[in-house]
Amino acid sequence: MPGPRSAIASTLGCLTLVATFGCARPVLRVETVPAGAEVTVDGETSREQRWSVSDDDPTTVLAKWPDGKQVSAQVYIEHDAKITLRRDGEPGQVVGARVVGMAASPAPAPGDPAAAPPDGQLGGPLPPPPSTVTPGPGDPMAKARKLYDEGQKAYELTDFDVAIEKFRAAYELIRSSNDPAAPEVLGAVIFNLAVVYERSYEVTPDPERLRRARVMYRQYDEQMASIQANWAKSSEHADVLARIRALEARLGPQK
Repeated sequence: MPGPRSAIASTLGCLTLVATFGCARPVLRVETVPAGAEVTVDGETSREQRWSVSDDDPTTVLAKWPDGKQVSAQVYIEHDAKITLRRDGEPGQVVGARVVGMAASPAPAPGDPAAAPPDGQLGGPLPPPPSTVTPGPGDPMAKARKLYDEGQKAYELTDFDVAIEKFRAAYELIRSSNDPAAPEVLGAVIFNLAVVYERSYEVTPDPERLRRARVMYRQYDEQMASIQANWAKSSEHADVLARIRALEARLGPQK
């Protein structure tokens, strides 16, 4: 399951195409905050910042700013996706993908040999992400990330109720945080809650789970509209509306 809006799983996929053409390779779009970073996906560049990628193997996304600061993420692409890499290394928007690792390296100091990598290279490898998060006292975002990771693991094991509990706990921490990254991270948690509620219906076929999923998708849509310009014109907004309509069709007329 993803990091911030880290899509856990696609419930729509490419169902309209699979019967005739099979499932086309998903398209990945990458943005950086701030803009101006050189981006590679599995070592390839793209002037349009769009790549056709595999949804079977992990994809490595790397952003390098002019001063040498680097941020990388390893993700599993689930359908057409969009990823935002932040220079500060905090989780950015992730739509249609599941982040399994993220790492950042500081800009090299003047005179450091790493400041001038050989032609055609982006410098040395980034350090691997820590295997665990050890939150310090008074660090709600670190605690929330730990809960988020636990929720992701529970989801992957189909322990959906545990995943819901972990994501809800992370939601409460992030909602009260003053961290600048909190709005986007909160959006990711809301989206993942919607997906878990929807998927959990397969195990516990209670219509209330679908209703909760619909509420969370709507909340996610409102959250992203409040922080992302032109959200209403984005493909992600259209995807969320499609998910809501699909849930309404499954629920049928409301009594």
